[in-house]
Amino acid sequence: MSMANHEEIPDIKRLVGSLVFGANRSVTAKDIRRCLQEVAEIEGGDTQLFTEVRLQDIEQAVADLRNDLERSRLGFSLAEVAGGLRYQTDPACGRWLRHMLSAGKPARLSLPALETLAIIAYRQPIGKSDIEGIRGVNVDHIIKTLLEVQLVRIAGRSELPGRPFLYGTTQLFLEHFGLKGLKDLGDMEPLLAAAREEEKAQNAKSESEPAYETPKPESGVEPAPAPAEPPVPAPESAAPEARASE
Repeated sequence: MSMANHEEIPDIKRLVGSLVFGANRSVTAKDIRRCLQEVAEIEGGDTQLFTEVRLQDIEQAVADLRNDLERSRLGFSLAEVAGGLRYQTDPACGRWLRHMLSAGKPARLSLPALETLAIIAYRQPIGKSDIEGIRGVNVDHIIKTLLEVQLVRIAGRSELPGRPFLYGTTQLFLEHFGLKGLKDLGDMEPLLAAAREEEKAQNAKSESEPAYETPKPESGVEPAPAPAEPPVPAPESAAPEARASE
């Protein structure tokens, strides 16, 4: 007898909440339906309740779960990001969350990296030479960094001589910036302005810190004189010989 016959079978809303929480990416209603149907086929038993589950049932469960989270004010919500569902923290808690996550973590993207990312996002697919033409500087290292953090991907090759790579943004980019899709990209200027202000503040802080100097002895203090050598004692005089008595 399978374990499914001994375990409580949760309702769809509980399943949706658990699957979205446990997934390492945004999940869609179709992903959830496929999961429920595949488990029903593999395990059978009571799980077969979900064999004929409809997308409308899952979408209703999503709406109910979203309403529950909004009413409970737990500090996170169920959001639609990058074409799927994902839990998202409350923006009102952002200052504290950023402070906690920044401890011991690498610095956020630099201003040049954000500017390059914005160009790729708005002009994709775009080649490195076009990016450098807009920014006026070499971007080899920046593109390498954006590829490593998976915010940018190779989207193809140009028809220009040498067939250079073309770059575009990734799904992780959408998730990172909380976007449903590229059509919701909007204006990145507020983000760039905030990055400029932060960089300016960091530069001002660095300039205001005094440079470290090797400690020097206080001026005007003469070194103590070396101790004088102790006087050499004079040799003792020989005792006079006693005169022999007659």
